[in-house]
Amino acid sequence: MTDQEILRLYFQRSEQAIAETDARYGAYCYSIAYHILASRPDSEECVSDTYLTAWNRIPPTRPRQLSVFLGTITRNLSIDRW
Repeated sequence: MTDQEILRLYFQRSEQAIAETDARYGAYCYSIAYHILASRPDSEECVSDTYLTAWNRIPPTRPRQLSVFLGTITRNLSIDRW
């Protein structure tokens, strides 16, 4: 699924958006979190928090690059947790 299709799901408030985000970007977000936290449980929690934050921000925000948007959220949450 493309980023635009995933964003369309968010704007439709479809819970499938989270599943598609996880399928496409779950490993990417986990990698960011793990490199900061070096803890599997904490990294998994940050990834979950990333999805919740994305759900709350989309809409009204329409990110140009979903990967950068999610990566930034994950990094900030991980730093806060660290």
